Amino acid sequence: MWIEEIINSKGTRYKFCERFLVNNKKIKLSVTLNSKTAQAKRKATELLQAKLYDVLNKVEKKQLEKINSLTFIQVANEWLEYTSPTVKIDTRINHKNYVNRIKKVISNMLFVDFTPAVAEKIVSDMYYKEQLSYSYSNSTLIVIKAVMKYAKKSKYVQDISDFIDIRLKKRPATKKEVHKLQNKFLNADELKSCLHQLKEINPRIALAMEFIALTGLRCGEMLALRIQDYDKLNSVVNINGTLLKSARNGEDIQRGTPKNIYSYRDVIINDRAKNILDAIILENKRLASWNGKKYKDRGYIFTNSTGNPFNIQYINKKLRQIKIADKKISSHIFRHTHISMLSELGLSLKSIMQRVGHNDPKTTLSIYTHVTDNMNNEMKNKLKALNF
Repeated sequence: MWIEEIINSKGTRYKFCERFLVNNKKIKLSVTLNSKTAQAKRKATELLQAKLYDVLNKVEKKQLEKINSLTFIQVANEWLEYTSPTVKIDTRINHKNYVNRIKKVISNMLFVDFTPAVAEKIVSDMYYKEQLSYSYSNSTLIVIKAVMKYAKKSKYVQDISDFIDIRLKKRPATKKEVHKLQNKFLNADELKSCLHQLKEINPRIALAMEFIALTGLRCGEMLALRIQDYDKLNSVVNINGTLLKSARNGEDIQRGTPKNIYSYRDVIINDRAKNILDAIILENKRLASWNGKKYKDRGYIFTNSTGNPFNIQYINKKLRQIKIADKKISSHIFRHTHISMLSELGLSLKSIMQRVGHNDPKTTLSIYTHVTDNMNNEMKNKLKALNF
């Protein structure tokens, strides 16, 4: 506390001043008395404290009014804006989609009415009633918890422990789900049929999907490949980016960072994969030479007729035209197929993880713990040799 002397026609008076921290901001409060004796100082302290309590009460009342009028979605939108600079563009879009999914259920529910029971019911209904995937339902729960953590930081709520304690227990897998898990790869005959059908629809996409089956790249990683990422002499492609799913052709920013730090890697490629790259690069040069007005060389390898990388949604649209019994064909099935081939070759889990850019063994194991026909036949032959 400090004292400022005020002199006017009425005489000398003394302003007792103090700074206080309110809502992380410093504010100045003061009271004016006729003297600066020890007794006056004690009285000034009491008056300043009373003023501070009044300010705090007004702030608390204003904050309470704000909280009582806030909807959960408004808080979620604040969280989206808060996290936006710290996450990738595609992650930002995913977060917004999860918030929109929650909004469909609760509409304009007030934040104070959004209880742990409401949150648990949202994700439980998604998973148990609507039979949505565990990954999608649990990701929604993770977003809810993240919003509540932000709300606590913003002093909209004091205790969020009941939200943090919510767990989504995996239900027993149905026969259909087990079948789906066991059918997210193609055997050799299915792969040949798939590529043959695709060649009739779009030859360049057929080559691109064959390249994924040969290398195990994610589709976005394959589309982000540039000529400088291809080391033909050492038979290696360097993975250092991914194509943004949200990007449109012709946008300045189409290339983002890989999925995680483990996705930065060098991938050894065989002669067939090199032939695919060489053929497409040569074709790109022809397109740029013959039709330079339409084809703009931006350095990408797997491009459409304008020089832009293929759009992932466009690729998957074409892949849905492929007919393979009991198989849902998407760009990712070719990556899973490659992982299955590696497991058939008897490669270690660690080497497979490193090649495909996985950091969690569970992710890799979930793809190749199935027993392929070739592995089954190998087991039968070895079992025949058992004799006691």
